[in-house]
Amino acid sequence: MSGQQTASKTEKEPVEIKLAHSPDSDDAFMFYALATHKLATPGYKYTHILSDIQSLNEAALAETYDVTAISFAAYPVLRDKYILLDCGASFGEGYGPIVVSTKSLKSTELAGKRIAVPGLKTSAYLTLKLYEPDL
Repeated sequence: MSGQQTASKTEKEPVEIKLAHSPDSDDAFMFYALATHKLATPGYKYTHILSDIQSLNEAALAETYDVTAISFAAYPVLRDKYILLDCGASFGEGYGPIVVSTKSLKSTELAGKRIAVPGLKTSAYLTLKLYEPDL
């Protein structure tokens, strides 16, 4: 047997890590280097799963993915299943979630309005409820 054949017989298959995140630009930025193979990670293969945040929250309850984006609002029920990475966040001072309207509204005009949210366990919904609890 040649040395090349011996090496290929002893090489291990790469460990697959399933990374689930939304197609949003902030998530794409966090995982760009892995998705485009710009970061060398010998022995690991990354599979990216793109989905909306509510679906990712639900999949996290079933521990579907190795690494997943979730809503901060969903974390309390998932803290025994996942740990938080020290990177990433989709909201902060002056950034995310926002209410979008066809016309300018004052905050006092939100009461009684129908507002679409990406899911009931999302940070967007939690933020809205904290901002205007009567909605």
